[in-house]
Amino acid sequence: MRLRRPSWLGAAAAALVMTVPTAAVAAPRAVTDAAAAVADPAVAVAADKGPTGWDTYRRLDRLPELSVGTRTRQFSSFARDGSNDDGFVGTYSCLSQASGCVLAEDRGAGEVQSIWFTRDEGNVSATGWIRIELDGVVVVDTGLQNLVDGGLGSPFVAPLVSNADQTSGGVTVKVPMPYRDSMRIITEHNPLFYHVTFREFDDATGVVRFDPADRATDVVDLLRAAGTRDPKPSQPGATTATATVNVPAGGQASVATLTGPRAVTALRLQVPDGMATESTLSGLRLRISFDGRTTVDSPVGEFFGGGLGERRVRSLMFGMDNAPGGWYSAWWPMPFRSTATVVVANTTGVAVNGVRAEVTSAPGTQWTDALAAVGPAGYFTTQSRRAEAVGGRDWIVADQSGRGRFVGISQTMRGHITGGNTRNYLEGDERVHVDGQPTPHIYGTGTEDFYESGWYFNRGEYSGVFTGNTAHLFRSGGCVDECDAAYRLMIGDAVSYGTELRFGIEHGPANDMAAEYGSTAFLYTQPTVTSRRTDTIVTGDATSRTSHAYTDSATQHTLTSSFEGDDDDSTETGQVRSTTAAVGFRISIDPANQGVRLRRHADQFSGYQQAAVSVDGVPAGVWSQPLGNARQRWLADEFVLPVALTAGKSMVTVTLTPAAGAPAWTAARYQADSVVVPFTDVTAPGAVTGLALTGGRVHALSLSWLPSSDDVGVTGYRVYSSRTPGVAITSANMVATTRVASFRHGPLPAGQTRYYRVVAVDVAGNAGTPSAEVSATTRARNVSDANGDRRDDAIDFTRGASADVFTALSDGTRFVPDSRPWNDFFAMDGEIPLTGDVNGDGRADIITFVRGGAADVYVALSTGSGYSAGVKWHDFFAVGAEIPAVGDVNGDGRADIITFTRGDAADVYVALSTGSGFGPGIKWHDHFAVGTELPTVGDFNGDGRDDIVTFTQGSTGDAFVSLSDGTRFVEDGWKWHDNFAIGTELPAVGDVNGDGRDDIVAFTRGGTGDVFVSLSDGTRFVQNTWKWHEYFAVGAELPGLGDFNGDGRMDVVTFTRGTTADVYVALSTGSRFGSRVRWHDQFAPGTDLPRPSVP
Repeated sequence: MRLRRPSWLGAAAAALVMTVPTAAVAAPRAVTDAAAAVADPAVAVAADKGPTGWDTYRRLDRLPELSVGTRTRQFSSFARDGSNDDGFVGTYSCLSQASGCVLAEDRGAGEVQSIWFTRDEGNVSATGWIRIELDGVVVVDTGLQNLVDGGLGSPFVAPLVSNADQTSGGVTVKVPMPYRDSMRIITEHNPLFYHVTFREFDDATGVVRFDPADRATDVVDLLRAAGTRDPKPSQPGATTATATVNVPAGGQASVATLTGPRAVTALRLQVPDGMATESTLSGLRLRISFDGRTTVDSPVGEFFGGGLGERRVRSLMFGMDNAPGGWYSAWWPMPFRSTATVVVANTTGVAVNGVRAEVTSAPGTQWTDALAAVGPAGYFTTQSRRAEAVGGRDWIVADQSGRGRFVGISQTMRGHITGGNTRNYLEGDERVHVDGQPTPHIYGTGTEDFYESGWYFNRGEYSGVFTGNTAHLFRSGGCVDECDAAYRLMIGDAVSYGTELRFGIEHGPANDMAAEYGSTAFLYTQPTVTSRRTDTIVTGDATSRTSHAYTDSATQHTLTSSFEGDDDDSTETGQVRSTTAAVGFRISIDPANQGVRLRRHADQFSGYQQAAVSVDGVPAGVWSQPLGNARQRWLADEFVLPVALTAGKSMVTVTLTPAAGAPAWTAARYQADSVVVPFTDVTAPGAVTGLALTGGRVHALSLSWLPSSDDVGVTGYRVYSSRTPGVAITSANMVATTRVASFRHGPLPAGQTRYYRVVAVDVAGNAGTPSAEVSATTRARNVSDANGDRRDDAIDFTRGASADVFTALSDGTRFVPDSRPWNDFFAMDGEIPLTGDVNGDGRADIITFVRGGAADVYVALSTGSGYSAGVKWHDFFAVGAEIPAVGDVNGDGRADIITFTRGDAADVYVALSTGSGFGPGIKWHDHFAVGTELPTVGDFNGDGRDDIVTFTQGSTGDAFVSLSDGTRFVEDGWKWHDNFAIGTELPAVGDVNGDGRDDIVAFTRGGTGDVFVSLSDGTRFVQNTWKWHEYFAVGAELPGLGDFNGDGRMDVVTFTRGTTADVYVALSTGSRFGSRVRWHDQFAPGTDLPRPSVP
């Protein structure tokens, strides 16, 4: 995924190396005069890799080390379109298939740390063989099932390998396997679900390739004793402080006060048996302060792995003995320089008496320097939170600025799903972002998959060395619906970061399952940062290219797409340059650098982009990127420029030469992040520039701006808005924070003017100068406003042989008669005509779908007084009897076309409007509107992008929704109502109360003529059997919705057709439809098809 530097450069990587219990400091090895000019090495940050190979587990006392020379990454089968298709049929499981299924490959030094698979309820026999190649040497070549069953023998034995019976539905390989030059993992057949987590090293210094003949029996024995004793090497001079305390309700009790420099090596608690309930263990909190700063404040239960109460826990770093009189133990090393206090706090509301504690610590003079602001070690830290999960957003496990490493999590999930798949919250994927990179370093395939199990922990509860599902409850033991507690230690696969970490996990397939989540993350942290951004090149900007002596022979294209991860509902637009020839540029760097991370934003439409890198003419390795994604195309990756080629220099020339036969090399942006001595970031970001309103104005306003600059990196933006000019930068006016350079503000009612300013914020919380102010006014959704006056009109398609189109414009009180056709040849025979503003000029155009075998789509644009001649905008869309629809699904202000195949296929295709045509038909959903369900389109969450809804009708009366993120419809049928549009009632959608969200309306027709409404609150349709009219659209009349008086609320219309050809309208008051008034007495006669009407 990044560099392969020549082996001779490995020895030249200069760094401080910290070793526990003593700190050994080695000056950088001079390899050039320039390298010798680097700043004082005595304060350089540790650039070693920490323990590698078997030392990962032999030297757990070194967990506090913060090594800047490593990155943890992951390959997995995650759905590249952001859906839940994470491996069910193996769509994305193979990077390539030239010889078997390639799961992972890397160029450069690194270490495979964790491999996980599942399929067929945990039986992986159908995957066939697995082959692991390190430095071109095959170190594993056997059947995958044989491997995880322990068939190869030590070191591939439990718990370093596990089968589905041992890890509840998943299989694992946890043997640490270092490599110096390259790594590749292949299986015989598509494995379906998998992940490979590995570390990348900046160089190969000290790395010894994995030897499968090394049985590592001491490590195996150590791991098999997990949860029963301290796994770290013994520390000289260790002593244990004991205490028995009574913890008052609302108060706290101190159990230890220590003086350093020392390190806590073990912490044990015993809660009286009669008190050790889930509520007590959730309400008792462990609070630990080091050197005057509280870094641990966590529920006792989660801290020891029992988020749902006392359970048997046997992990490597913590354990619970649930026998009578049992103790809870944790063995995380917790160093400090001067003082440490351990406190038990009580938030339960009742006193908890007789809590016993043991705190073991050992002296260590090295911690005085190691924990200094520029030192190479971090303080033990937890982040604990508990709350209702927010729809559409990942549950945040850790959000930490500074530098550090993430080493584990204990999570508690309390689902609120009352029917169907009540454990569906487990479908959520983890996404881990490091140092502000918008592309996740880790992107998984499901919650129980992250915990390296499978199929909703199908072998039941368990507790293992690295992972566990310690409790699963179903409507029992205080669990209202369904609940899970799980943990995972990430020791070898710890996630290191230099400026910030954001670790999130979905709740459900698309963050759409209601649940209360709790989590405790385990980290080692320092508030200082180790990276300074010294230069940025925007490749699509000619001025930026010139100022950086940028040369290439590239083509340039505009890309509007999203990055993968939690922000994939936000698109960004940029200019991308693409070439198969050499690219050269000059970048500024910090002369005191200890290496430079060259970061790229690229178009990953084609995977396996590869380029040879040179610095000032000296080869530096190969930048190789196997990943590709044709749906979420933006990619952020990086290449480490070695310190031997950058030390002492303030500027370097970088040349990238794409590999012959590889896809074109792409880039929209390069950033130079110099690795430096840790420092406190006090410099604010630059002012946000380029703030503009983009896209449509219906229901929401869309903002975009240019990324701001900062010396470390912008972590997000604060968006401020008011109804009047001169937006004050106050908390009352802050409407959002966002991590991307865009924001959608909605739902907003029609006709509202909003003013905006945006402020950039960096990882240290420094806020920049506010942007200039922009403003815009929302407008109502108009489905048939032919002349652009913000009032929907009536449009009549005669179809058949005449194929005339008549229009009667609304004046707010009636449809004004107009006997002349606005088009005399459009929508012939049985074609399906619809209306919508396809070119974004504010006037509704007409669209007709030929369907059948031809499947053409024609458009006639409105001039305000007529429609132009029909022009073919698509030649293969809405085939056969598919159901077409029109709506602005990407929020750009132009109506797109959608088609529902229904039946067994139940696919949904979209073709986006360019303003002069419709683009290619792309599948946006593969399981929606099944059988004969009735689908349609509307913006139900008020973000300005049209979503889809399907009505089952009949006896069930369900309404399912899938929301648009601008590139796809996300949810797999999210039930928003269970008793609407019963039998043959006709459903329609529109914003009837003017709140900026489309609601649903049902017409009973027939003899009753009732009209029912259920309003959207953004997550459901709320009301049941709320009657808004009791005599409208009777018999076989054809009803519809439109804003006919331009007040921002959708009204109802009905066309009698036949010989009477009357048109009646009932205006919305926001809580009902008013009187039925005739607005036209001779429109859409006979069998003409009028619009707007229910399709």
